[in-house]
Amino acid sequence: MRTRFHRLLVVKIADLGDTVLVLPALRALRRAFPEARIDLLTSPVGAELAALCPDIDRIRVLAKADLRGISGLVTLGRTCWSLARARYDAVVLLHHLTTPAGRWLYRLLLAATRSPVTVGLDNGTGGFLTHPIPDRGFGARAEWEYALQAVEALGASAEVSGPYLTIPESARQEAARLLATVRRPYVVIHPGVGSFAPARLWSAEYFAAVARTLVHAGFDVVVTGTAHEAARARPIREAVGAVDLTGRTKIPVLAAVLADAALVIGSDCGVIHLAAALARPTLALYGPTNVEAWRPLDSIIATPEHPPPPGARIVALTRRIPCSPCCYVGYRIGRPHGCRVRSCLLDLRFDLVARQALTLLANTRTPAADGEMSDRR
Repeated sequence: MRTRFHRLLVVKIADLGDTVLVLPALRALRRAFPEARIDLLTSPVGAELAALCPDIDRIRVLAKADLRGISGLVTLGRTCWSLARARYDAVVLLHHLTTPAGRWLYRLLLAATRSPVTVGLDNGTGGFLTHPIPDRGFGARAEWEYALQAVEALGASAEVSGPYLTIPESARQEAARLLATVRRPYVVIHPGVGSFAPARLWSAEYFAAVARTLVHAGFDVVVTGTAHEAARARPIREAVGAVDLTGRTKIPVLAAVLADAALVIGSDCGVIHLAAALARPTLALYGPTNVEAWRPLDSIIATPEHPPPPGARIVALTRRIPCSPCCYVGYRIGRPHGCRVRSCLLDLRFDLVARQALTLLANTRTPAADGEMSDRR
């Protein structure tokens, strides 16, 4: 289908990482429909990220946590009323229809728009979509590939590339202030994963051991995270004197810190996806979660037995064992808390990760050598 659209709505009410993964789809829509108004309905944290995306014209915010009780019905009613007034030509729903509550919410939101064209993934429960895209389950495609497939149904091309974000000068200046004592090139280690699926956590002591290797190789280390993740940053800070930015960066400043890094290392989480969206060399560690589904943008999947090819810049490192992944498999959420053993992740030894980090640093250039990144679409 290819027609002229004047008002487009993309629905992705998700946390940081999942919102990052729809950025290529937004870029594809902007290139296909340069004169159209493209709006994004997202979560509060998704809105912080979307403010850096030049491909979005208006950000609409809906917090799922605010939809409880009578006040939640009022919030939902106001959102639906606002969507109806916008008169969208087409709506793109970038969610799997996994849970009954999710299906009910997305069906209501799309019905409120009264749009003649609604596109989204269909696992057999998407009868309300005018243009359903077959959902083959989590991991049949990467999440960002599913999103691109959805916008292709409107006539957009999936041939897009990043960086996908514009970093404000004020954020760059604040990042420079926070990094005033840091020598270049530096490596960012992000040891946290957020509140959902804590089974993704890799050992903080392992991160500290990797940091020692990096410092010995001549790199300064910067640790990022929320204020709640300060305890996980402490072993790294104490091991190598890393600059600890936990609780000190909102998303724009965090993006500026990542954008100047020689390498970003962490478990599967939103910050790792943000680094990949900024086209920075990235080493992501995967265990219980589905690496085939949630690998970072433009990444290569590697295992201890099958290392990435020479020149790889963004690597998703995992172990292939029979019980992994156990979170988001097929059409089920699975076990976000994993198991007690978590050998899929904890058996990724720190020496293996350190060697892979040094290989990535050797194969890639620092931002200064790369030249100034373009932030324009």
